[in-house]
Amino acid sequence: MNTTWVVAHRGANKQAPENSRSAFDIALTYPINGLETDIQMTTDGIPVLYHDPTLFKIMGTPKRVSDLTYQQLCELKPGRWFSPSFVQEPWLRLDETLKTYAHRTRLMIEIKSYKPDQISGRSLELTLKVLEEIRKPQFKKYIENIFILSFDPDVLKLAHDTAPELKYVLNLSDKAYDPTGHVSIRNTSASEIGHLYGLCVSVKNLSEDLTAFAHDQQKKMMTYVCNNAGQVKKAMELNADVIMTDHPGWLTKYLFTSRSRS
Repeated sequence: MNTTWVVAHRGANKQAPENSRSAFDIALTYPINGLETDIQMTTDGIPVLYHDPTLFKIMGTPKRVSDLTYQQLCELKPGRWFSPSFVQEPWLRLDETLKTYAHRTRLMIEIKSYKPDQISGRSLELTLKVLEEIRKPQFKKYIENIFILSFDPDVLKLAHDTAPELKYVLNLSDKAYDPTGHVSIRNTSASEIGHLYGLCVSVKNLSEDLTAFAHDQQKKMMTYVCNNAGQVKKAMELNADVIMTDHPGWLTKYLFTSRSRS
């Protein structure tokens, strides 16, 4: 990786509803290097794009994606919370996302693994569903464009054991981050992350020690979300390989301008 990648976090999510076709299409009008998205599973086993632990912002209730069938989800209006202009925005399934975007750009697919899903076993069930979709013959030639991310190391371990040909990235939560450069999730040590392609951490927790640790282990260092000049400067100075942003249009212009001046 000779240059830093710019990845649109949930698409251009300040211009259109996050994780929507509109947000992805807008993001791809800019010179970015990939899209990041989130996957959850309906009660009837359909992987769909959604980030939050509940549907509160859409329904005003604590119901979850896993409480509804795909058809019930489709009866909701997932773009209405963002703007009346997006009231007809459809839900995106994983298979639709792969078909539409895997040949156009890199896809960083985060498997959401909230506590209720870990307890019920749905996190691991979702993981296998995601891999089943990605490994379909029509997507084989785009496999280099697909990355699997998760905060749950058990999800990534199962995924790697099932599909070792894919690239896996461990998201580090605030609790997991050790500023000395060690990964402390469930006592994970440097010797136990050989199956990973990279590590991803919030820009506030990005440090020289952590980046050095990742690179010493031959892992890529990713960071999120860089939405202002200070955050971008920090990520660049600390040699982040991938920068995720909610403002891909602004960031690509900012980086182009910065490089032109140097």
